Amino acid sequence: MIAPDTQVMQGILALLEEVQGDWELVGEITPQTRFIADLGLESLEIVILATKLQQLYGRLPFPQFFEEIGERPLEERDITVAELVAFVCSNQQPLGLEV
Repeated sequence: MIAPDTQVMQGILALLEEVQGDWELVGEITPQTRFIADLGLESLEIVILATKLQQLYGRLPFPQFFEEIGERPLEERDITVAELVAFVCSNQQPLGLEV
């Protein structure tokens, strides 16, 4: 995985802050924030978030990403904002150039 890009981090944090009110999330969102334990996101909200991220960063291999997370031990299946940013940075494609 490549190093996280600060613009991607800022973009994802801004997106999360935007949906925070819609999803009734409380608290500050930081790179260490966990999606399930801290934000309480459910699977549908995660799918919606993935769709929004693909609109911003192009097609991303979420099925493989979620499969890798599912193979982790149960207590490690939550991801942080920083992990999501690293995933996006490693896999983003310029919009309009997806294959």
